[in-house]
Amino acid sequence: MPEKKTSYHHPDLAEALIQETENLLAEGQLDNITLQLLGKRLGATRSAPYRHFASKNLLFCAVATRACGRFRGLLHAVRTQAGLPPEARLRQMVMTYFSFALENPDRYRLLFREPLVGGNQTPELAESRARSFEELLLMLDECQEAGVTRQGDRERQALFVWSTMHGMSSLLVDKHLQLAEEEGNCLAFLCDSILRGLAVAVPMPP
Repeated sequence: MPEKKTSYHHPDLAEALIQETENLLAEGQLDNITLQLLGKRLGATRSAPYRHFASKNLLFCAVATRACGRFRGLLHAVRTQAGLPPEARLRQMVMTYFSFALENPDRYRLLFREPLVGGNQTPELAESRARSFEELLLMLDECQEAGVTRQGDRERQALFVWSTMHGMSSLLVDKHLQLAEEEGNCLAFLCDSILRGLAVAVPMPP
């Protein structure tokens, strides 16, 4: 009589599902991720993943929340970096945004594509997104206080900066725009244009 196969019991399947999803994102497999695939890769029973995440959207929310926390950490590290004037840190924050998107395309898609996380994002993801945006608001506060940007509605300025960064990042991540060797120069030009739009004293490139 053949021996009955038993599935591996993971001590923390919820955490394992999140980590395995992150592994697949790093491999560029966002479109292929399913709860069944993840369970199979982890040696779990077919129904086991659903005991922790009722849908793929909820799993994606958990993964996006963690990715957004790391993203916010990068922005925070730039904002609080010692020894740099505020306009230099704002410029570095913009370039950090671009770098995160281009180095982590599937994570970036997961952060900002509502169909992937579902129409009703979790409170944790909403808070994590808000805290990331707050880093930009705080950076703009410093720039205004230092007199290197126009005084005024920081929320409107932040929306201008964020939407510009997001637009270019999305074009590049989704390969609607191919910059190849000119990518770095183009992003630097766009960054300088954002700063000029906020009235930072940045000379026009030659």
